[in-house]
Amino acid sequence: MNLFGLEITGDHARLIVLVLSSIFASLGFVAGRWSKHRDRVHFKREDLVGSTVVTELYGLTQSHDGGWVLHIVTQGSSEAIETVFTNPDLIHHIQRAARKHPGLLQLKDPVAHRMMMDEGKDRITGYDSKANNDFLQGRPTRDDDVLFAFAAYRENGEGRSTLHDEVGRLVQMVVAPRYIAQLANPDFIATLGVQHAGYQPRTRRLHDLAIEWQRLEALPKQERQSATDKIWRITVRTALN
Repeated sequence: MNLFGLEITGDHARLIVLVLSSIFASLGFVAGRWSKHRDRVHFKREDLVGSTVVTELYGLTQSHDGGWVLHIVTQGSSEAIETVFTNPDLIHHIQRAARKHPGLLQLKDPVAHRMMMDEGKDRITGYDSKANNDFLQGRPTRDDDVLFAFAAYRENGEGRSTLHDEVGRLVQMVVAPRYIAQLANPDFIATLGVQHAGYQPRTRRLHDLAIEWQRLEALPKQERQSATDKIWRITVRTALN
């Protein structure tokens, strides 16, 4: 076979095919590695706190030795922020604020803040249909007050911008008012046990929440607004058997 005036034999053809196969294989390997590198870089730069939401409920129990232990219950799995908050403008406000990792979240726009808190309230109330119907009919229900706030913390709290810091999600924190005095006490927080070392940052976050709630409670009523308060107190109703 002649190619551009050169005589190509069967051996030459096999050699050319082998060389081309090696080149394509190398290019495929390089492309695959580059794709994985690009994905890794993108993942490291993505701030997950602006993309997922989880609701965490916190309780305290006393152990046999008299110490206190923090227990965390996750209400459902983490959800995409677009499924929790459906208004695009609200999502934009929340993501912009959450990516700054300010701790307890307060949106600058009071309308957006109230919308966020209203939707947060809806996530943790209204689950018990019997209790809701009993409430409508004037029948007794068990009414429990809870506090909730949205929070965006870095996982290690050191302010570095790495994936390790940004794996935290936007968290809807829910705690009973009865624990506020304990959680506001730094000595109590210092000795509060957790079931896993990875949960230790939650104790400091709960301390922040308790201090903020005490600050809000100390304000004159005219200075309190649902459109600015970082923490809301709401009632969850449960049917009585």
